[in-house]
Amino acid sequence: MVEHKTDRPEAGPPRDDSVLVIEVPQKDAPIATIGRKDEGSNRARMAASRRHLRLGTRLDPFAIDLCIIEDDADQRRQLVRLLRKQYGVIEADGGAAGLVLVRERRPRIVLCDLLMSDMDGIEVCRQIRADPHVAGTYVIILTGCGERATKHLALNTGADDYLVKPFDFDELLARLRNGVRVSRLQERLQRAALTDGLTGMWNYAHFRHLLDREYSRVQRYGGTVSLLMIDLDHFKAINDTYGHECGNAVLISTAQHLTRLVRDIDVVARYGGEEFSVVCPRTNLDEAAALADRIVQTLPQEVRVADVPQLVVTASVGVVSSGDPGVGSVSDLINLGDQALYTGKRLGRNRVTRSDEVESGGDTPVLMQSCEIDRLRKQVAQLSLQSKELCLQSVWALVQALEARDRYSASHSRNATTYATWLVEAAGWPEALRAATANAAMLHDLGKIGVPDSLLQKIDPLTPEEAALVRQVPLITCRILEPLRMFETEILMIRHIRERYDGDGYPDRLKGTSIPIGSRLLTVVEAFDAMTTDRAYRSHRTIEQAVAEIKAQAGAQFDPQFADLLARDAREHYSRWHARVLASRVQNAERREPVAVG
Repeated sequence: MVEHKTDRPEAGPPRDDSVLVIEVPQKDAPIATIGRKDEGSNRARMAASRRHLRLGTRLDPFAIDLCIIEDDADQRRQLVRLLRKQYGVIEADGGAAGLVLVRERRPRIVLCDLLMSDMDGIEVCRQIRADPHVAGTYVIILTGCGERATKHLALNTGADDYLVKPFDFDELLARLRNGVRVSRLQERLQRAALTDGLTGMWNYAHFRHLLDREYSRVQRYGGTVSLLMIDLDHFKAINDTYGHECGNAVLISTAQHLTRLVRDIDVVARYGGEEFSVVCPRTNLDEAAALADRIVQTLPQEVRVADVPQLVVTASVGVVSSGDPGVGSVSDLINLGDQALYTGKRLGRNRVTRSDEVESGGDTPVLMQSCEIDRLRKQVAQLSLQSKELCLQSVWALVQALEARDRYSASHSRNATTYATWLVEAAGWPEALRAATANAAMLHDLGKIGVPDSLLQKIDPLTPEEAALVRQVPLITCRILEPLRMFETEILMIRHIRERYDGDGYPDRLKGTSIPIGSRLLTVVEAFDAMTTDRAYRSHRTIEQAVAEIKAQAGAQFDPQFADLLARDAREHYSRWHARVLASRVQNAERREPVAVG
């Protein structure tokens, strides 16, 4: 099994590009020569490279600064002796040998003589510019010829600078400093093109390049490569509830945590938005799934935002390997990973789903009237192409049609929306959170499509099995709304509307402030409306009785702050609360036998 270590500095590019690392040989140390390779030295260089990356240095801290190409041995030795004190230097005794060295070691600057026996400096420059791997190298031509035509030819061929012998050493140093400055700027631009500006991870374009390269290696030499597709759960809700700065902090912390978890050879990238990817070379499906499990299990503890201690971050992960029978290309690999990811999100999020589990669908819960649920889900999915406002209007029409089936609670969603709007205004919440809470109140009972009319209108107490089905209503609602990413915050609130403040609720037994704030408020307003309207199995309570019962359950079923908020607003604005309660009783009475409304 491939072990995924927790100490990993290299999975993504460094964050800081301000550090210039100059390799300065010690006194009397040998100068690098063509073809010389030392395995021990290579291992030491890689170890040192990891240390530099931990400190936030540039992409390749051991790039050679200067390659001197000069066929005159005396002049070459003199240049090396003078320049090695300030730069990492390699040397070559001719144009052809110099090109080999440039391609192998990729120096920042090439200092090349114009006239050499095997290949002149202009041809060296031309070939450097023609090679995309080294085309950005800064080239300075040295020559004893000061003719204008020769200078123009060299510069037009692609040389960056031109220095006539004999030259002033201070002038040479100044021109070399310019070359280093240009090289560093190029490195920063390259890094900006390849990395995500917020998290410092590789961006999608470079991720795809690296994945293509690794997949080609597997196709040519054998082995496997696995891919993790990671999506932070309910990320839009985090932005809407706590603000985009908090969301950015979550993304940065997640990137750092992923980097710590993976191995030296793995590649972490920000795929886009709240999605990350991990490319795992030489890793089979079981090994990749084990890494994904560790990510899901540790994310809630390790990804924290200091200013929002109650925030719990979770993720869903899809895992796929190149060994899957359905993978015939990189696109297949990504698509299967996406399918696994979204299968996991449909099953409830905060889980790992393997590509070989997609067809079977895992342990998808069986709900009543599933054909109706699927039909409505498809109908809702068609609305996703509309604007959010138009989409909301269309879904609201569906809610009203569904509530008409239950003559005792036909006004429930409208009442919950009204009460929630009053309370979020009184609480002074931001506009985005106010709107999301009101929308969730409006939509939360859409899942009644999955419950038979006979059960909704039953007078006798529900059996345990029937009660379990009714408890599924919020989850059915979430399943129906899932295609509408614009309602991600609302879906999160609806999912947890049956949680209890003491942690004894469902579906996830969240406790206290770990329950989404919108869910905690909606629990109060929904209970208030249920108490103040008639039901098939009991008569309504007064406003005072309902408020007193909610206050009595504060700290157990309800969040005390919202129980107090309800009591205060209902007392200060009693006339509007009484009018709304009375109107809903009248509306409900019109749908059944006349009842007292006083």
